[in-house]
Amino acid sequence: MKILQRYVFFSVLFTSIATVATFVFVLMAGKILKEILSIWASGQLPGSLVIELIYLLVPYLISYALPFGILSGILIVLGRLSSQHEIVAIKSIGLSIWYVAFPILVLSILAVIFSIFINCFYAPIAKTSYKNMLVDVVRQNPLNFITSKVFINEFPGYVLYVGEKEGENMEDFWVWELDESHRAVRLLRAQSGSFKYHGESDSLLLKLNHGYAELRDKNNPENLQEIRPSVSFSETTIRLPLEQILGKRSKYSSISGLSLPQLLERIEILKRNIEELNNNNKTSDLSVLMKDKMQLQFEVQKNIAMAVSILSLAIIGIPLGIKVGRKETYANFALALSLALTYYFLIIIVGWFVDKPELRADLLVWLPNLVFLSVGCWFLRKANKN
Repeated sequence: MKILQRYVFFSVLFTSIATVATFVFVLMAGKILKEILSIWASGQLPGSLVIELIYLLVPYLISYALPFGILSGILIVLGRLSSQHEIVAIKSIGLSIWYVAFPILVLSILAVIFSIFINCFYAPIAKTSYKNMLVDVVRQNPLNFITSKVFINEFPGYVLYVGEKEGENMEDFWVWELDESHRAVRLLRAQSGSFKYHGESDSLLLKLNHGYAELRDKNNPENLQEIRPSVSFSETTIRLPLEQILGKRSKYSSISGLSLPQLLERIEILKRNIEELNNNNKTSDLSVLMKDKMQLQFEVQKNIAMAVSILSLAIIGIPLGIKVGRKETYANFALALSLALTYYFLIIIVGWFVDKPELRADLLVWLPNLVFLSVGCWFLRKANKN
């Protein structure tokens, strides 16, 4: 590259790195506040484990921040060059817009290759490790779900209240059992209670001591005149499944947490199953397998399409950066955010059709890239002529 092209290349590179780092930090702060901070504050997470969880978050968040960061870097650098009339000077010496665009396109292609590796291999593995580690930590000390003098409604079908809590022992225990309409059909109040984790059923066993049970009419539980006489007990046990609030105990493995080889392996298995059903004329379960296969194919194509979006957004960002010509970072940042959100919104819309294999969502996911590439090339040609 010539001196000017090297200048544009490294200017966009360093600005993009700073923007990606900023966006990753913002996303990470939200994740930490939502999922990690409360567990760490309760004493369940040691500091070293917090650092490891944050480390696992980085590649997952980079997959979303990279397209936005590259686009922001392009708009900021070209906006500054245009506002200072350097683009006009470049054209005046006979150089075209493509001369300026070349180093940016090279950088974008390198970023696409890097993003494919992140999206298809490293990010899914990191996401799976992060989720598994977080769930395992919570299960190791599930009593931290219980906070004294706070109504606890995380357990579906129950509302809990503890007056006092000291370690594993709790006093003044209230338990409301709810029906499907979230109406209290039974109240248990106990002098004391304790929790014990039951590994085989993956649940908490709540042991209540010295209390009474108040039963209500299941058909009309809000009618207090129909309350049955209270029944005293010296000890009773309630099982609270953790699966409903923490997910299954088995290792986390959603489609988005599968790497490219794992996705392709599952697709091949489904293909063989579908072929076997067709050969045996068993079409009853065929639609379910077709939907599962489409979800896997969509995930493969989406991961690659998200990486290629860097190039799509770059091509549309080059003429916009020159045309808008603003040196204010916040204005270019806002424009980049608008374009990136538009792209992500289109991806979300396409994802709505995953359950309809006949619409081929795995191919439609490339439509946003085609739109941005087409519009960007048209803008580039127009900017070069002007």
